[in-house]
Amino acid sequence: MKLNSRRQPSAVDVENPQNQLVTGSSQQRARNYAVETWVRVSWRILAMLVPHMKVIRDIKLMHHQTLQLTKCLCTEIACLDYEKASMMLRRPFLLAAELGIYEIVEEIMDIFPHAIWFSDHENHNLFHIAVMNRQEKVFNLVYQMSDYKHRLLVSEDIFGNNILHLAGKLAPQHRLNLISGAALQMQYELHWFKEVEKIVPLACKEDKNSEGRTPAMLFTEEHKGLVKEAITVPGGNNNDDGYPIFSKQKAFIIFAVADALTLFSSVAAILMFLSILTARYAEADFLYTLPNRLTFGLVTLFLSITSMMVAFSATLYLVFCNRKAWMLIPIGALACLPISLFVTLQFPLLVDMIHSTYNPRIFGKKSKCMLH
Repeated sequence: MKLNSRRQPSAVDVENPQNQLVTGSSQQRARNYAVETWVRVSWRILAMLVPHMKVIRDIKLMHHQTLQLTKCLCTEIACLDYEKASMMLRRPFLLAAELGIYEIVEEIMDIFPHAIWFSDHENHNLFHIAVMNRQEKVFNLVYQMSDYKHRLLVSEDIFGNNILHLAGKLAPQHRLNLISGAALQMQYELHWFKEVEKIVPLACKEDKNSEGRTPAMLFTEEHKGLVKEAITVPGGNNNDDGYPIFSKQKAFIIFAVADALTLFSSVAAILMFLSILTARYAEADFLYTLPNRLTFGLVTLFLSITSMMVAFSATLYLVFCNRKAWMLIPIGALACLPISLFVTLQFPLLVDMIHSTYNPRIFGKKSKCMLH
């Protein structure tokens, strides 16, 4: 049998694999070059159309280059002996944790696993620093390391504070400034304290530091000022005795009364409408029970809206008007808008409900005359 000297083309060149490798590599390089060219041109077009995109691109490029430089430096430092490597990596590692740059923290730990045990001069480890500075990405990174987190959780600093004590301390001001309003800042602090409380051993919740304070006691003391800011009145309070600054003005008394009336009437309205939603809807309830609840709910809702507008107007007058009586005219006009809207939409229903419930004279009096 005579073999055909002409080989058929195949997907794999067994005799000359190097030729195919070169060809495949050339094709891959060509594809990569085409993709890179397309990305480069796209970025240039976007930079021309949206100038701010260039700033974003520069930031992302700098971020990428920083990570690459960190990786190269860590690789070189890891080749040194333990003492030199620890001395060179400790400060950048803890600083990255403090600033929330979790990529650098992760990169250093990949190259130098012993970095997980680094601590500062007050014996604050990686977990402590993440909680103290409210860096959730670093916190989550450490929390995923099940082999190390238990030992890091139970450690204490030189003042006897465990990690729950540190969560009870007030966050740095630059972290609080990222959240608007004292109430939301207080909520943010409580979230952190509760999350840390879930993962610590039970004994840590009642541990006392060197000053004899438990984590809960420390949290209460550290957040007194924030609680005062979250509960405020127009103009604020006097620092000497704590009384409101505008307490002697008539507008403030109007505000206080209207504010209290708003609270009670709005709660009453909510409860009334909730009772309607959860009613059994028996046939007999439609005669008096449900109409009474709806009537009372609409009245208290109207009272709540009106008192809320009065309190709002009094606040504007106290804080912004500087006792200028003429400013009450535009404030009153604005306050009347939601009240007028409610009257227009709901007042006819309220009138019909009152009339049909409390004056159901459908048939009238019967005549004394007998029909023959």
